[in-house]
Amino acid sequence: MPSPRIAALLLAGLALGSQARAQVAWSGRVVDQNDAPVAGARVHLRQEAQAPWEAESSPTGSFVITVPAPGTYRVTVNRAGYFQLRDQAVEITAGEAVTTLVLNIEEEVFQSVHVGALPNPVDAAVTTGEQRLSGTEINDIPYPSSESFRNGMRLLPGVVEDPSAGLHFHGGAEYQAQYTLNGVDVTDPIGGRYATLLAVDGVQSVDLEGTRQPAQYGPGSGGTLAIQSESGTDQYRYTITNFVPGIDQRGGTRVGGWTPRAVLSGPIVKGRAWFADSLYGSYNSGYVAGLPPGGNTNAAWTLGNLAHLQINLSPTDILYADFLDNFGHQAHFGLGPLDPVSTSTGLSDREWLAALQESHAWYGGALLEIGVAWQSVYHRSVPEGTAPYLITPGGRSGNYFVDSRQNGRRGQVFADYYPRARTFWGRHQLQAGGSAHLLDYDARFTRSEIQVIGLDGSPVSVTTFHGSGSFDRGNSVEAAHVNDHWQPCSRITLDLGARLDRDAALQRAAVSPRAAVAWSPFADGRTKLAAGFAILRDPSTLALLSRPLDQQAITIPYDSSGAPLPAQTTTFQLGSHLLFPRYNQWSAGLQRDLGRRIAAGAEWMRKRGSDGFVYASSAAPRPVNLDLVGLAWGPGGDSVLANLRRDSYDEVAFTVRQSFGEQFGWLASYTRSRAVSNAVLAQTIDQPLQVLDSFVPMPWDSPNRFLGWGYFPVHGPNWALAFLVDYRTGFPFSVTSDAGVVVGPVNSQRYPDTFDLNIHVERRFVFRGYRLGLRAGCNNITGHANYTAVNNVQGAPNFGDFFGNEGRRIVVRIRMFGRVRKP
Repeated sequence: MPSPRIAALLLAGLALGSQARAQVAWSGRVVDQNDAPVAGARVHLRQEAQAPWEAESSPTGSFVITVPAPGTYRVTVNRAGYFQLRDQAVEITAGEAVTTLVLNIEEEVFQSVHVGALPNPVDAAVTTGEQRLSGTEINDIPYPSSESFRNGMRLLPGVVEDPSAGLHFHGGAEYQAQYTLNGVDVTDPIGGRYATLLAVDGVQSVDLEGTRQPAQYGPGSGGTLAIQSESGTDQYRYTITNFVPGIDQRGGTRVGGWTPRAVLSGPIVKGRAWFADSLYGSYNSGYVAGLPPGGNTNAAWTLGNLAHLQINLSPTDILYADFLDNFGHQAHFGLGPLDPVSTSTGLSDREWLAALQESHAWYGGALLEIGVAWQSVYHRSVPEGTAPYLITPGGRSGNYFVDSRQNGRRGQVFADYYPRARTFWGRHQLQAGGSAHLLDYDARFTRSEIQVIGLDGSPVSVTTFHGSGSFDRGNSVEAAHVNDHWQPCSRITLDLGARLDRDAALQRAAVSPRAAVAWSPFADGRTKLAAGFAILRDPSTLALLSRPLDQQAITIPYDSSGAPLPAQTTTFQLGSHLLFPRYNQWSAGLQRDLGRRIAAGAEWMRKRGSDGFVYASSAAPRPVNLDLVGLAWGPGGDSVLANLRRDSYDEVAFTVRQSFGEQFGWLASYTRSRAVSNAVLAQTIDQPLQVLDSFVPMPWDSPNRFLGWGYFPVHGPNWALAFLVDYRTGFPFSVTSDAGVVVGPVNSQRYPDTFDLNIHVERRFVFRGYRLGLRAGCNNITGHANYTAVNNVQGAPNFGDFFGNEGRRIVVRIRMFGRVRKP
């Protein structure tokens, strides 16, 4: 080789070597103003004439970004629920010092309009397809019944709320999701639903981990809803909302709704201990359209309080405590256009929770979190009387037949360990942890008689119930998980992990592997592709497992002449060799930064469930295929809990979102989905006439859904415009005969499409030294019906008529943000 070429190669090698030696690994840690680590924070680093660098903070708050050389850089940090740390100068040297970046916890901004240089909203270090809402966004957007935090979940794409306020995440039933509050599982220990009452003002952020969720999330095929509550700071502050009752003129003038809420937070010992207390109350007359005056209201009230404490025992030890207490009562639960007062039930609920957690960090970057919690729920249902419950073609009459008292309890311990990040073919952040839950459910059910009346007024069947209806059932479940968040290079991130779940009632353990990858294909980092596969498991519920301990139904059918036929007894049994329900989830996503903090994304998900729980006739064939047809039964016979359920869910979603200023932004989303199952109608002791169907739509299947919302400044910082646009395909329903038997295909009919257009205007001002916000607007401006009930009995005089017209509503809200702080 000629000597000039050898010399050139040597010089090039020396240049590359010196460039590699010049690179600097900048280590940092993101914390809040109380020194608690902030996970999932987006760290954006830039320098003039250089492409930006980005990273996401780990659960320990730590991050590492490799830059080409020491120097002065500008850093911006974002995380939902925190104010943005914007364009701060940092000096990066070749030393090993760790830079601490402090994010201030987000609070309602009184006057602020700021639009400046904003970081890229696309982060290649994130593999999940999570959806996030901050507490201020939930407060600012005018969704229906905006005092309810539960109803605010409909602001997340992929979440559907049914007419009974049931929540459905990515096509799943409400019990197919896990719900956590400040890291503590608050899922109802009886039925697996979300029942916790929270003040919207006291919520800091909400994360829905629905696709490509790491192994620490679960169980639940619908995903995990993680709620973070408000934290205190060294400044005392408070907000009071809706302290003036509202007036309802539908069906006469009366107090229609009053939803007072208050949040107080501040220091216990400045720089050492803080508290935040949120109080939630509500009263609603519960007006129901379509019923006569005097019997068209369902008065309901609730009262809840959450106290959150943080104590910094040392610079590396933080103690958290939560105390929750909720009460609720409805005078006429179940009241509807086809269900008069006599058929309704007085319903009372209570929940309380106590939790204690400790977080210990090591200066090397490791973190250990341990916690213990106790949760108790109580449900009481009292009917109006003991007269027979009559199911007629024109609706229901008589008295509802179930009188019940239910108590559920959950004790839980959990731990998560994050060792110091390691470098081996890239950067690895490991996580390992486990949890153990002890569950208990005791109940007493007393049921009266049910009569099914035919079109000609004669009885079709009479059902009575035998047995004590008193029982006590317990269970224990344990889980362990491990996950490696691996970044082999700056443009590629992988999450590789597995989860182990064990259920004592099933006498089973199941392993669930999960894998996800994110790739930024271009040097500007503004585009991200992501894909993943996960095996998800559904938990058993005590409500399901205890059904054989409940009463038995004895049904006497009648022939066309009115003569009684032989009685039929319905019993329930637990099957043998039960398996964990298994869901295979494939997903992929594309995200693109369009500039000015606008991000556009597309998500695809395919979920297939097998071995789901369902009580089926003991004569049902096994195994059951997805195209099963004709597996049906009437009243009577033995029903056995089996793994016969098969679910299928497909989703394609497109979302565009922009955030600007301190709390302004907008979102537009379209979701095309399909949710079907072979077990849409599940047999229960209270519904002995049911069918295990062919593969048909779920009751919450809504193939088309468009969601748009926003909060914009108008006429300067003192005025704001808030809006919500929500359209979806109507939910499916079945047609039945006068005997309660499904006629034709199950869920072959649909409600009319629903549409909400809500527009509110808000003015913020100072009055006598107090900061106030006054909002006025109109919900359902177009007056769309948005029906909630239908007469589905074939042959009835009002067959096919829809009820529950939502109507147009004027809404007024006033909030107090405390006194003006003196400079």
